[in-house]
Amino acid sequence: MKLLKYLSMCMVGLLLASCMGADYADPKEGDSPYGNNDIEETNLVTIAQLKSQFASTIKNNGMKQVTEPMQIKGYVTGNDLTGNIYNEISLQDETGAIIVCIAQGGLYGYLPVGQEVLIELQDLWIGAYGQQAEIGVPYTSASGSTYVSRMSRMLWNQHYKLVGKADPANVEPEEFDKSQLGNAAYMEANCGKLMTIRGVKIKAADGKAVFAPNDGSVPLTANCANRDFEGIQSSQLVLRTSTYADFANDIMPEGDVDITGIFTRFNNTWQILLRSTDDIKPAQGAIFSETFAESLGDFEIVHLKELAEGISYVWAHDSRYGAKASAFVGGQAYESDAWLISPSIDLSSVSDATLTFDHVWRYGAGPGTDLNVYVSTEYTGGGNFGNNTFQEISLDKWASGEDWNFITSTVDLKQWCGNSNFRIAFRYRSTSNGAATWEIKNVLVK
Repeated sequence: MKLLKYLSMCMVGLLLASCMGADYADPKEGDSPYGNNDIEETNLVTIAQLKSQFASTIKNNGMKQVTEPMQIKGYVTGNDLTGNIYNEISLQDETGAIIVCIAQGGLYGYLPVGQEVLIELQDLWIGAYGQQAEIGVPYTSASGSTYVSRMSRMLWNQHYKLVGKADPANVEPEEFDKSQLGNAAYMEANCGKLMTIRGVKIKAADGKAVFAPNDGSVPLTANCANRDFEGIQSSQLVLRTSTYADFANDIMPEGDVDITGIFTRFNNTWQILLRSTDDIKPAQGAIFSETFAESLGDFEIVHLKELAEGISYVWAHDSRYGAKASAFVGGQAYESDAWLISPSIDLSSVSDATLTFDHVWRYGAGPGTDLNVYVSTEYTGGGNFGNNTFQEISLDKWASGEDWNFITSTVDLKQWCGNSNFRIAFRYRSTSNGAATWEIKNVLVK
């Protein structure tokens, strides 16, 4: 009986093997385990051509099915790596960009930034939400509104093919032209692209405010916070962050920054979607920059008065407030004269420059008596300098001294341009009768 059983099993195995042998083929070398490797590149159009063909549908926030063979190919510029972009990727070629809506998490795992993707569009739908062009399938909301939304994972797998290996170097952001903020044609041509806007300041950034709090302190739309920029109307441009983003509760950077992201649109408003906080950098073009976010940097501390017994420092780094000076310790004020002096700043090749920094103070005698700002082209470091080494300068404004709201002060440095050894010094003084607290961050010369 056992022999018969084993012979029967062998016969079944041979039968199955012979059946597979007729139709089964090993995967081709280089085939990806994702998507549909049977898609061949035919009927290829550019993203700009696709958007042009469906321009009326997109403009009217409608949707239309692609009924004939048609393909696009582009590089992934944004995905769901940090949760700020959800159930979609941004795809871009040399002519334009479009959003692809996919009902799947973890897209970044097989669609990283820099991955080239070929998409067969036949039977998929082209449409728009807020005039932002998207690829997906029809969706009807609870209120009865219909628009293009996320396609199922199964449907998506049938319609895309990965091309080559992912390389972030394949993707370089274009520079956003701020002068074109109100240009409808510029928006139509560039919405959905990976771009960089330079030299902007987030209006609400004060060293405490976070990107997308979910505590009712900031109005939310679709679980996202829209942050506007100084000098730019919120109807024109916002930084949009989901409360589900990994960095939703990170503190927003202060001062002038360059922001890279996916520049989508909602009707006539640009919306920047950060891919991560690495997309925000100190503004380029700066001659010198020190945020004091991590430390006091290369600034030098010099005490013109020996520290009194009972106090071990005046200037110190504070991770929340930057460079902080105080000689009030344990409920007592101490006498001090402490300087925070910048490293040498080279202004030899510029004919115009401006100093800006954010600061706030409270208590003590305040500006002019306890708190002063100086510059020098003679100081060479080491703590030794005479009475005429530094020159006091006037700020355009000081904080009121009545609250902890940072303000930005500006100084024209034109008269010191041409010097290769320019330095800035923040001088803090106090007496046993009173000691202020002075906090400084985002020192910028540009």
